[in-house]
Amino acid sequence: MSPWDLSINLKDAVLDFAFLSLFLIVGTAMRRYIPVFRKYLIPNNILGGFFALILGPQILGPVIRALGYTQRAYIPLNSERLGVYVYHLLAITFIAMGLRKEKTHWGKGPLSQAMTGISCFLVQGIIGMLVAFSLIYTIKPDLFPGIGLLVPMGFGMGPGLAYSIGHNWEKFGFEGGGLVGLTFAAIGYLFAFFGGVALINWGIRKRKTKLITGMEQVTSDVKMGVWKDAENPSAGKLPLATEAIESMAFQFALIGSVYLATYGVVFLFASMLESAGLTELASTLWSFHFIFAILLSLLTRKILDITKRSYVIDTGLMNRATGVAIDYLVVAAIAAISITIVVKYWMSLLIMSVLGGLGTIGLVYWAAYRAFDDHPFERFIGIFGEKTGTVNSGLVLIRVLDPEFETTVAEDNIYGGGISIFIGLPLLIIMNFPMMFWNNELYGYWYAVGIFAVYGIVLIAIWRLIGFLKFRKVLE
Repeated sequence: MSPWDLSINLKDAVLDFAFLSLFLIVGTAMRRYIPVFRKYLIPNNILGGFFALILGPQILGPVIRALGYTQRAYIPLNSERLGVYVYHLLAITFIAMGLRKEKTHWGKGPLSQAMTGISCFLVQGIIGMLVAFSLIYTIKPDLFPGIGLLVPMGFGMGPGLAYSIGHNWEKFGFEGGGLVGLTFAAIGYLFAFFGGVALINWGIRKRKTKLITGMEQVTSDVKMGVWKDAENPSAGKLPLATEAIESMAFQFALIGSVYLATYGVVFLFASMLESAGLTELASTLWSFHFIFAILLSLLTRKILDITKRSYVIDTGLMNRATGVAIDYLVVAAIAAISITIVVKYWMSLLIMSVLGGLGTIGLVYWAAYRAFDDHPFERFIGIFGEKTGTVNSGLVLIRVLDPEFETTVAEDNIYGGGISIFIGLPLLIIMNFPMMFWNNELYGYWYAVGIFAVYGIVLIAIWRLIGFLKFRKVLE
């Protein structure tokens, strides 16, 4: 069922929001008071999401029924509804990011970061597919081949995209595809933070860090996740008079208006495809609504800049709106994980995640010491955190190594991630080629892997050419 067609009772929607809010507070308390979570810097939304999963119908529900209790004593969070929230929050996140003030000077750092990130996407996808082929040709002939392509979606693109793509593939026979995507994303977060902090400690011991010499230099405020001793950072400025309208409300209104335009544009194109008899392609188009969302948000920002009306947008407030969407998206995504689906695919999930995670570490470490002129270890940690979680997880790990953001590593991570979205758009289309052009046959996935490899070779060639041209310019 399409995320746009699912009927949701208003009572359920309101209670879902209330429960997700409660678990965000629970996650905040867990980070604040439990030492192990402070040590590994686990974000509140991830803690809240796993706590919601445990107390929901997936884990606590069966336990209660096994004990013979008939009363429902678990949190009634429905995976299908939560998946819908993840789908829509994904577009909202992209819109808020697109409406922010854009960077005017890119330089080498963001481009190298983007190229390294796309290389991770390709390597994760190829590893996932090779594992899928191995299982299909041996012990799991009925495995849906596309599961391997959800490794880079969950690890490198986050739960929103992983759910959207996986959910779309369910109509091609991928049982629980959306929930498999969410599971990969949750495993990726564990890699990002437990693995990231372990790598930071290793880097400190090996004296690879430039700005800190020990984890004791990480402030208690950062570890607790609460600004208790230090001065509270500013959240943003008020571009409109509060007597007329609350500035934050206006930022949300802009986001909502762009999302309405996104729905209208996607609906128009989907209707045209259906009229041409391309019903399957029209259905697939709805899974890529986030692409239209980011494009329309960038267009809106450009129009406001040209007409000199962009003063109504405050980057700080829009960052806060982005953060709100991401927090609720993550807690909903983890709470939506289906234990039944995890059990069904446990072998594939385990092998692909371990190999994909190790491959990511090796590739990013190799690239960081060759693609960047400064702070290679800090960049390695930032890109690793992003390509196993999200941009936010990368920034959390960078902050440990660069507490005052003295370097450009964090900024390059943010804008490099923006570049990689556009460089990676063709890959999101290519992932659907086996279903669109080869009737979901296994050989179609081999073709997709081959296209991935060619795409990677072309990108590396362009990357090296850009570096060569810049080097010649310096010599001249």
